[in-house]
Formats: sequence, C-alpha cells, structure tokens
Amino acid sequence: MNPDPGAARGVAGAAEAPGARTRRPRSLRARLVSTLALLFLCGTLVLFLGARAYGRLAADRSYDRLLAGSALSIAETLSIVRGEVRVDVPYAALDMLSAAPEDRVFYRVSGPDGRTLTGYDDLPRLEALAAASRQRGPSAAADPTAAPEPVRFFDADYAGEPVRFAVLARRIAEPGLDGVIAVQVGQTRRAREGLARELVLGALAPIALITLLALGAVWFGVRRALQPLGRVGAELSEREPSDLRPVATPVPADLAPVVDALNAFMRRLDANFAILRGFIAAAAHQMRTPLAALRVQAGLALDEDDPREQRAQLLAVERNASRLSRLLDQLLSDATVSHRSDLRRFEQFDVVQVLRRALRDVAPVADGAVRVQFDSELDSAPFTGDAVMLGEALRNLVDNALRHGGAAPGALVEVRLRAEPDALALSVSDRGPGLAGEDRERLFERFTRGTDTVPGAGLGLAIVRQVARSHGGEVQLLDREGGGMRAELRLPWRAP
Repeated sequence: MNPDPGAARGVAGAAEAPGARTRRPRSLRARLVSTLALLFLCGTLVLFLGARAYGRLAADRSYDRLLAGSALSIAETLSIVRGEVRVDVPYAALDMLSAAPEDRVFYRVSGPDGRTLTGYDDLPRLEALAAASRQRGPSAAADPTAAPEPVRFFDADYAGEPVRFAVLARRIAEPGLDGVIAVQVGQTRRAREGLARELVLGALAPIALITLLALGAVWFGVRRALQPLGRVGAELSEREPSDLRPVATPVPADLAPVVDALNAFMRRLDANFAILRGFIAAAAHQMRTPLAALRVQAGLALDEDDPREQRAQLLAVERNASRLSRLLDQLLSDATVSHRSDLRRFEQFDVVQVLRRALRDVAPVADGAVRVQFDSELDSAPFTGDAVMLGEALRNLVDNALRHGGAAPGALVEVRLRAEPDALALSVSDRGPGLAGEDRERLFERFTRGTDTVPGAGLGLAIVRQVARSHGGEVQLLDREGGGMRAELRLPWRAP
C-alpha cells in the first residue's frame, strides 16, 4: 500500500520547529517564465520604440513632400524685372498644406542680399541651424548653393511651437544681379505628430497581441517541459522508504544527468544500507555468543561448590568478558573510522608523534614475552589527513600482530616508518605462522578471521583498509624474511 502523501507532509510539517521556517526559493517554472517574460517585454519595448521612430519618419516624409511642393510652387513665380526680384506667392502654394487645418503655415522669400522680399522676416535662418536648432534633414546646415538636392529640411522652434521648414535655393546670374534667392516654407508639427501616433497605435495593437500570445506559449511550453520533473517527484513520493530502485520514469536528455546522479546516489545508499544490515547482523551474532557463554559460565560458577572448579569457571568468564570487551572496542573503532572517513576533515599533523602515542596505548596489551619495537627513519613527518583514523589503524595492526604473531619468549613485533619518494610506508612485522597468499585478501572483510584458535572479532584489518582507502592509500599482507607476516600501509605523501 502506498503511503498517504498528505500524511507524509503532515509529519514533515510537524517535525519542523515553529520558528524554523525559511522562505522557499522560487520554483524553476517561475524562474523560467519570469525570465522569458522579461525578455519578451524588453523585445516589445524595442519594437515600440522602433515603430515610434518609423511612424515619425513616415509622417515627416509624407508632409515633407507637401512642403517641398509648396516651396517649388512659390519658386516658379520668381521673376526679375529691371534688375529687381519679384515674387507673386500663389494661393495654391499654401493651399496644398491645408490638409492639416490645425497646423500653422509660414513662408519667406529672401533676395540675393539676404533681405526679405515677402513673408515672415523673423523666420529661423538655415545658416544658424547648426547652433540654434535640431537637424532632421540630411546635412541641413550646409550651404544650400553647394547642396546636391534642391530642397533642404530642418526643424526649429518658432512662435512657441516646433516647426518643420523646407528651404529651396535658386541661383540667378543677371547683369547687375548675382546671388541666391531662397524660398522658405514652414509648417507646425501637429498633423505630423498626429499621423505618427496613428501609425504607432496601429502597430502597437498587433505587437501587444503577439506579446500576449508569446507569453501564453512560454507558460504552456515551460509547464509542458517541466512535466517530467513532476512525474519523477510523483514516482519517488509513492515509494516506500526502503525502496531504493533506480528511477524508471523517462526524462528528456537535459534532465538525464540529474536522474543518473540520483540513481547513483540511491545505489550507494542501498549498498551502504546493505553493509550496515550485514554489519549489524554479524555484530549481533558475534556479541550473542560471548554473552551466552558468560551467562552459562556464571551460572555454573554459582552452582559449583569446589573452589578449584569455581575458579576455572570464573577464568572462563574472564576470558569471555575479555573477548566481549575486545569486540566492543573494535566495533567502536570501526564505527569511529567509518564516521570520520565520511566526514573527511583532514588536517596537518606529525605522523611520528601520532604513531608513538598509539603505541603507548597498545603497549599495556602486549604480553611480557612479546616486545614492540618502533623504528622511524624520520624525526618528523608532516602529513595531511585524519590523525585519529591513522592511530586506530596502527593500534589494530599492532594488536593483530600481538595476537597472531606468536608468544614465544623474546618474540618481537617490529613497527617501522620509512619515507618513499611519494608515499609514507608503515609496516608492522611479526614472527607468526603466516598465511597462504590466496587467503590473505579475505582477511580484509569484516568479521573474517584467519584462524579460530586465537580469539578475535575479525574487524582489525577491515578497519585498516578503510583508513587506507580514505587517505588514497593501500594496505597489503606480505611474507616476512625469516618467517612471519608483514602488514604494510602505504599513504600518498610528498616529502618536504
């Protein structure tokens, strides 16, 4: 039966402290939609500004044709009579600008000497455009006599309003009269601005519609694209807590790395759980045997009236208690090493000092017939790692040598530290019976012992291998010259 998601959420909510709620970050969907919406709005703004500029340009082009036609009509009436310039401004020249009745029209005709022949004398001059007005035509401040085009346009303020002007220059060369006659016609910009607004508003409606449709398509597309995440979440929420099978929901290629990483994590977690279950089962079995023996032997000792038999039973109790104490010590050591290898909080320390302290802890365990000798090629060995884990490894190696290395008088357990170019080599040698090569690898498994004649938990070498792997090193069991066994732990290191 699948668990109730609502109940699971209730339990999770109840587990939170009242003041421990933190603001949840925005969802991926909200991030994508908001980002794409911002991009679309920026694009809409750019389109609006472009439409506005185009509408203004189109309005100017349309009305500039009327201004140019009006100036040409006036210029057609120019005549020279007895050395004087005469102009008769036709009504039709200004009437063609009446299509914009809300606008005002201004004109001026100036002679070769620059004096006004007719019209408004105070109209802005083209020569002052570069400093007094904003240019809208092509090179409007240039000399009109040198212009390749007959009509020039420019904008200037006049009578309190912005006005668009057209200037037409005609050069005359008559006896006693030489120069340029300029015809200038201006019109306020009201109709132009109105036409530009109409063009912009006409373009803005489809732009807004396209933007809204695009935002809707973005929302739909993002929601559809993120549906695989929802399916993965639904699959995981419906599972039992112990179900660590890989996620089977198909996902797009972009999400495949995330799902692969999740599956790899669940595989590692399942493997860790399997190891933990096996460890607990084996530890329970290992502890159950000495505990049962303790109870039986204690009961026999209580029922025994013969002091010698009672002493023998108490000695058996002491041996089983010692075995149980050893098992608990190794279980604690294994748990400590496992925990610290996961944390990997490495610091710099002196390996020589750590080994000497570990040997002082092991020395009381050594039998009087067995001596432990430490020999180091280095006075100090700076190393980056976990000092506690390295001490546990040495204690287990020495303890293993003391228990399995023989207890003959004068027996010697040698601990040696030497420096290699890229590694620190720590070896622990004994004079025990040794072990066949094919059986050595299995000794590194938990709760595996080389012989049943010597009591032990079978955890020592497994602890040493875990320490070695957590530091990127290795441990090996080798034959010792002259008989015996040598356990060698090599850790990557660079000599200073």
